Amino acid sequence: MEHNTGARKTRKAHRKSRNGCLPCKARHVKCDEQKPACVNCDKYHSKCEYPTQKRRALANGAPSPVGLSTPSSTGSVGANRPVPETLPSRDQDVLLNVPQLRLLHHFTTVTAKTLAAHSNAEEVFSSYLVKVAFDHPFLLHAILAVAALHLGRLERKSRADFLLQAEKHHDAALARFRSDVEDIHESNFEAVLAFATALFPYSCAISIDNSKDLDHAFDIILSNLLLTRRVRPMVSSMYGAMNESELGRIVPNDIQGIDFDAIPSETELVQLRKFSEAVHHIYPSDIVEAYGEAIRILEIVFSVTSRLPNPPSDALLKMWIHFVTPRFMELLSEKQPGALIIFAHYGVLLGRSQRYWFLEGVAEQILQIADAFVPTEWATWLDWPKEQIAGGQTYSPEET
Repeated sequence: MEHNTGARKTRKAHRKSRNGCLPCKARHVKCDEQKPACVNCDKYHSKCEYPTQKRRALANGAPSPVGLSTPSSTGSVGANRPVPETLPSRDQDVLLNVPQLRLLHHFTTVTAKTLAAHSNAEEVFSSYLVKVAFDHPFLLHAILAVAALHLGRLERKSRADFLLQAEKHHDAALARFRSDVEDIHESNFEAVLAFATALFPYSCAISIDNSKDLDHAFDIILSNLLLTRRVRPMVSSMYGAMNESELGRIVPNDIQGIDFDAIPSETELVQLRKFSEAVHHIYPSDIVEAYGEAIRILEIVFSVTSRLPNPPSDALLKMWIHFVTPRFMELLSEKQPGALIIFAHYGVLLGRSQRYWFLEGVAEQILQIADAFVPTEWATWLDWPKEQIAGGQTYSPEET
């Protein structure tokens, strides 16, 4: 009888078991996946236990769950990735999101102190705001976004990864704010006010960290100015309640008692006053009024700042943004030369406030934008801001 020695032996096909019980996987034997006990476990009197869905997902390479329902880090820096954990079966739901915990720790121990205008406010930022944020995810995301930008400034090698985390948390904060806040009332006003407080540091820092293209940088700055202005009406409606709450401790003294309806006395903005007089013969009345009011408010802020014993708070710096007219913001959005010249003078104030990390480089960026878009024939009106900003002029209170 002839045998075909060249014939290849074939393996009998069988279905692979990917969801077998843990004892069968440990023995490397095929499991028939019968429940409550498979044939093998019944034969060897083993406890038949199957992996949960979460463990299967991790074994198949799926991302681990995150603590918040929105962004997790997807950056390339190993120290900032969510790392799947090998846990006992009873603890499979206890999974940590290390990047978010790291951001929260950095905020409470480091960033919070940098946001406070005075030492009495540090504990409010580091503890009370975080406590409020646990009940309001939009505020928690906003806090994590600011912490990520701050860490990116401190840890340059991981800056790109922290920037990505910051943008994701900021986007999530805005989305949750729009969906969660329809009106301000007693149960959410502290979270809304704290959210408004966190927007300005983020807005300033992200304009520096995110773009070197001046057109794009200007768009970022403008959108952040508009966002800051939109929050103010909500803040104003609950300002009295805020002063009586824990958040009242973060209100700096330098914004108390300012009369924004006053006619300012002589300030160092001599050239800007001359500019205001010059445009009377060039522009229609609506533009002249918008420029005049923006200059008047800026002179008031300069005057208040000059009398302070310390650098101005960010709350004082934001007053100009809040009080300029909607018409001025329209002119600024159109990159009108007059609006850019006034904006460059505002940049001088930002450059003088040395206490805030998130203002580093903002004044220089504003000056670059103004210098790029203001026509040559108007360029001399930028001489004073250039001298102040490029010369590194710092805060110097008025001598008494």
